Amino acid sequence: MILLNTSTPQPLNISTMRIGIYGGSFNPVHLGHVGVARRAIADLALDRLIVVPAHVSPFKTEQPMLWDRVELVEAAFRDVPSAVIDRREIERGGVSYSIDTVRGIAAENPGAELFFIIGEDSLENLPGWKNYDELTRLCTFKAYPRTPESSTAIRRLFLDNGVTVNPDAKLVATVRAGIVRKGGYCPCRLPKLPEFFCPCDEFKGQLADPSFHGLCHCRLYLKPPRDELSV
Repeated sequence: MILLNTSTPQPLNISTMRIGIYGGSFNPVHLGHVGVARRAIADLALDRLIVVPAHVSPFKTEQPMLWDRVELVEAAFRDVPSAVIDRREIERGGVSYSIDTVRGIAAENPGAELFFIIGEDSLENLPGWKNYDELTRLCTFKAYPRTPESSTAIRRLFLDNGVTVNPDAKLVATVRAGIVRKGGYCPCRLPKLPEFFCPCDEFKGQLADPSFHGLCHCRLYLKPPRDELSV
């Protein structure tokens, strides 16, 4: 069961607790993120995994943020045992530095053993993180390989094909609420993971068709006419 925090989570009271910290842009969240979380919880015998969506990543400051990321992260991690969504970086605003978050979690949970979950592609740049030496004293870094599915690939698929959210806000809100309520399933009963952002194979095929300018099967996404793409 996932807990969506609107404030700093309550500290754990047992000093030997093992806590994982999983930060990132999650822009958008996808099955690869969830898979890493499940593996880390099992590998490290974590009592809690704190998932921290960044307000603005220091390595992706020019990256546009997709809508309602926290809501999507909550939906994606709903069935991950021990996972808790933490909004502190969203609420803090500005550029999100891991040292600020780790300091806070360490202070809230004195004596707990902290693990910071990262992708293997981040290892090379890790010494360049802000206050790296202090970070290594406060927590143990654990790296996992990235999956073929990535947020970058999903964003590129949408960008290359001019995909936008259906302008009918009422319909979009209804479909999104239904997907969250149904644990990631579209009205057509096909699994839609990552929730909202990953088109089904049918829609991917339609995107490749230059004559297609319509809506995806669940009516969340719209491919605009070709003349709009050239503007």
